[in-house]
Amino acid sequence: MTSLWTAVDYRSFLRDWLENERGRRPMVSLRWMAQRLVMDASLLSKILAQERHLSHSRVQPVCDLLGLEGAEAEYFRLCVHYAKAKGHREAQSCFVRMAELRRVSPVPLDDVQVAYWESWIHVALRSLLSCGSFTDEWERLGSMLRPRQSARKVREAVALLERIGLAFRDADGIWQVRDAFLRDGSPAQAPMVRHFHRQSLLLSLEAIESLPKELRDLSSLTVSIPPEGYPRLVEMIREFRSRVLASVAGMESPDRVYQLSLQLVPLGFTTSDAPEDRPDA
Repeated sequence: MTSLWTAVDYRSFLRDWLENERGRRPMVSLRWMAQRLVMDASLLSKILAQERHLSHSRVQPVCDLLGLEGAEAEYFRLCVHYAKAKGHREAQSCFVRMAELRRVSPVPLDDVQVAYWESWIHVALRSLLSCGSFTDEWERLGSMLRPRQSARKVREAVALLERIGLAFRDADGIWQVRDAFLRDGSPAQAPMVRHFHRQSLLLSLEAIESLPKELRDLSSLTVSIPPEGYPRLVEMIREFRSRVLASVAGMESPDRVYQLSLQLVPLGFTTSDAPEDRPDA
């Protein structure tokens, strides 16, 4: 079954655990699990279907049933808090702690590049290393980031880039990057990429207040479209991103790092096929 340390969605992990136990022990069932947790089977079914959440009072019984102790129990508890977080900053705080526990776990990640998306710092530094000739100048690199970062965080981030094969130190001690662009297509990376997008939105919010207009560009459109309009707009956004990447690839002597974020989200539906709100998804 999937390792707890590679999980972010605790309900998917519980479904996986239940299916695995069913294969090992014929007596195990949804009702059996509900009885062990002293909860209604229909409620447990809704939790596993991602329609409801596990109450905080049931977290410890779940840990006891699954045999989770110490760091594993703490990680599972954080997964529950992360899923139930009321805002982006609360979710980010949980996620950072989860990442810290994952780094000291004895179980390696299935996808070595999953850790890349844990923090915007990794992504920004990878691009920043292409803007000059940098040795182990952690404090200097940290001062170049916005928001500014400590030398320790920068050193840890570059070490991670080296470990996952996205950066290396050449014969002169200069840090270099590998591959021009990194795609986020791996299924294992999906939860981490969603977290990265949350961080990106928070950085945009901060830029509104902290940067002058000449250093940032923010705009939005609100439009009315038919059902077939959405996939057409998505394709246009993909084409635009490709054009940006092609244009950037031809630019010489970069000296700064920018992030371009594009969002296309619904604000209203007049038809019966409107999706239900899923703030925990």
